[in-house]
Amino acid sequence: MKKILLIGINARYTHSNLAIRYLRNYVADFSYQITLEEFTINQQLLEILSKIFKLQPEIIALSVYIWNTEITRKLLPEIHKLLPDSKIILGGPEVSYNPQKWFEEFPFLNFIICGAGEAGFQYLLEKKLSIKERIIKIQNPAFNEIKFPYIDTDFPGLKDKYIYYEASRGCPFKCSYCLSSRSDQKLELRELKKVKQELDYLLGKKPRIIKFIDRTFNANREFSRNIWQYLIEINPDTKLHFEVYPSLLEEEDFKLLEKCPVNLFQFEIGIQSTNPAALKAIHRPDDWNKTKEKIQNLISMGNIHIHVDLIAGLPYDEFNDIKHSFNEIYSLQADYFQLGFLKILPGTEIAEKADEYGIECLSYAPYQVLKTKWLDFNQLEKIQQVESLLNTFYNSSNFKLTLENLTSEFNSPFEMFSSLAEYLNKTINEPGIRNWQKSAALLLEFIRTNLKEKLDFYQDCLRWDWCYLANAHQYPTFLNSKKLTQAKRMGFEFLKQRSKQNSINFKGVNFTFNDLKKAIFFQPSSIEFKNKLMRDAEICIFIKFQNYKECIKYNIK
Repeated sequence: MKKILLIGINARYTHSNLAIRYLRNYVADFSYQITLEEFTINQQLLEILSKIFKLQPEIIALSVYIWNTEITRKLLPEIHKLLPDSKIILGGPEVSYNPQKWFEEFPFLNFIICGAGEAGFQYLLEKKLSIKERIIKIQNPAFNEIKFPYIDTDFPGLKDKYIYYEASRGCPFKCSYCLSSRSDQKLELRELKKVKQELDYLLGKKPRIIKFIDRTFNANREFSRNIWQYLIEINPDTKLHFEVYPSLLEEEDFKLLEKCPVNLFQFEIGIQSTNPAALKAIHRPDDWNKTKEKIQNLISMGNIHIHVDLIAGLPYDEFNDIKHSFNEIYSLQADYFQLGFLKILPGTEIAEKADEYGIECLSYAPYQVLKTKWLDFNQLEKIQQVESLLNTFYNSSNFKLTLENLTSEFNSPFEMFSSLAEYLNKTINEPGIRNWQKSAALLLEFIRTNLKEKLDFYQDCLRWDWCYLANAHQYPTFLNSKKLTQAKRMGFEFLKQRSKQNSINFKGVNFTFNDLKKAIFFQPSSIEFKNKLMRDAEICIFIKFQNYKECIKYNIK
């Protein structure tokens, strides 16, 4: 029995590969010994090669995507050196629309399957790989006929990883930068009864998160509502992620989603731009004011994690247009704001129009835009610096109070992040910092330089953010003060006097004396902070329990 090795190379350890599981199950009735192996792009090449060589497969199939293209290019020649008699098959979006180019670069490749791969892979095995044609283009059956990709033995290896699922394939929209806009990517829905059965199976495995990879989950309103309704009713312990087009949401959707348990769903919403000319050019015309209202409705419900996207580098988007879009989207105060950059994917309309739009991009994956007719490289670099700081300070959720106040000191959020980036470039030449204490110390120096008269207030803001974040009961050195030490001593004694048999009940909160020892005490140094957040209290105590922190404000007089 011949050995087939299906290889998935993921972007991160927490990711998993859905394509190779579809292929395995679609040809499960064939007399081949099929093995799945998953790696990440961060693994050493020799480590990957060693695992492949030890398995001694006669047929090797790799799924190629934008994130693993470069490591795949390095890997292929080495696989061929070690296993020259093995047949190598490639599939996936990165090879589907330029197969001849891959054959020119790697003449030892045997086959490339273009488009959806299940039927093409089956065809190759039926023919025992004994055919002259090297580019395989076989029409898949209806998506509803494609076998469910998972089996029981998958799940020990998927523990703590994302579980990917699709209830539909294709997309009704024609966004020019997306491969799903192609004419061969029509929308196909899986039978609703089958979707529910498959979700029951997956939820029974107790995964941390299931990510629906449907390009626009709510493209068919009745279909999406049925699935949402079902999941809301069963209320599993698993989080479920959907890509949602807000313009398609109607009153019926909001009434349904209001019933969603907190943090059961998370929605990713691709806004991309608020510039009508840019949206028209990418075939995504939208009324931003109406869309904004719908997103605000979702956010105001407070029960769904909202992730919003902006793309820099689209046709007709000048620097000021991107600034405007950034400020509009930032004002939504979504849970996560992703500022991304246009990728010129082979096979897309925007790739065909690159010359018309004056687009230059990286010649290798991820094909990120370098300049356009409306945006130069220097401007894109400034936007990238803002993106780095957005991730550090906003998307981390670790500077909520500080950012809320600091952005109001500038003409716009974009101006604030730009000013901070400029300051960091001059001082440390490193705009992207991940460590909280280092980030906070640099932010404080930025405030000392630009808002010296409000330094005490922002020290309080950073202390407050630290209290919510920290597991330790001590402040970082640059935020500590004699007043805080005094507050801890007085507050500790005040609460200790109210303890009975190692238990304290104060302001409706029960905690132990040991909890009190680990608590963080806070007392503001500035009058402005006290007036804004602690008008009727002198001290705050932050008590940490299993999954949250309780903030208790009180007076000790």
